[in-house]
Amino acid sequence: MNKKIAVIIVGFLLGGGFSFANDYNLKKGGINIEYENEYGAKKDVDIERRPDAICAKVNGGDPENVWGGDYANESIPTPCKKTFLTTMGKLTPMKMADGLETYGELEVIEYIKQNANNSDALLIDARMEAWYKKGTIPTAINIPFKKFDPKNVIDFEFVLDTIGVEKEDGKYSFEDAKTLLLFCNGSWCPQSSWAMENLMKIGYPKEKLKWYRAGMYGWKIVNLTTVVPE
Repeated sequence: MNKKIAVIIVGFLLGGGFSFANDYNLKKGGINIEYENEYGAKKDVDIERRPDAICAKVNGGDPENVWGGDYANESIPTPCKKTFLTTMGKLTPMKMADGLETYGELEVIEYIKQNANNSDALLIDARMEAWYKKGTIPTAINIPFKKFDPKNVIDFEFVLDTIGVEKEDGKYSFEDAKTLLLFCNGSWCPQSSWAMENLMKIGYPKEKLKWYRAGMYGWKIVNLTTVVPE
C-alpha cells in the first residue's frame, strides 16, 4: 500500500471518520496519528495548533486585534500582504450536514450575483455587530448568531420573521422560508455553524441553507471587496 494512503487511512480510523473535526479541539491536545514512513519505519505525530505562549495573552474578542497588519517578505509592497491572528477558535468541519452545501469564494460571488434583487435569498453575516461594522461582504445583512437561540424568544422571533418562517401553535411553517447563505470570521469561527444548527433543530430545510466556511478570513486573504456598513 502506498505509504501516503496508509497515513490517511490510519488518521481516518483514529478520528472516527472525517467528522472527527467536531470532536477534537486541536488547541487542547490535538490528535495522535500513527503511520509508516516511506522506508517502513513506524512513526507517530501529534497534529495540533501550537500558538506561542505569548499568543495566549492576546484578546481575540477584540476585532482590532484580529484584523490588520502585514506578514510577508519585507520587500513585498504593503498592499500585497495580509496577516491575521491564527490562534483563535476551534476548527469547524468542511461539511456541516448532509444536504447543506459549503461554498467557496466563487460560489459566494455567484450567489450574490444571482440574488442581488431577490428578497427570497439572504446573505447573512452571523458575527456580532462590532465585527460586522469593521467590514463585511457586499450585500450581507447582520444577524448576530446569538439571536438564533430559540431560548431568546424576542430575538428568535425577529430571526424567524426575517427569514420567512411562521410559527403557530408551537409549529413552524417553512412554506415561505428564504434561502440563506451564512458566514462568520473563518474556519475557526463557530458562530455561523451554530446559527444553522439551531435552524436545523426546528426543521429548517437543509437545501435552503448554504455555508461560507472560510468567512471573512477567506474573503480577505484573496483580497475580495469588503464594505463598511453605513
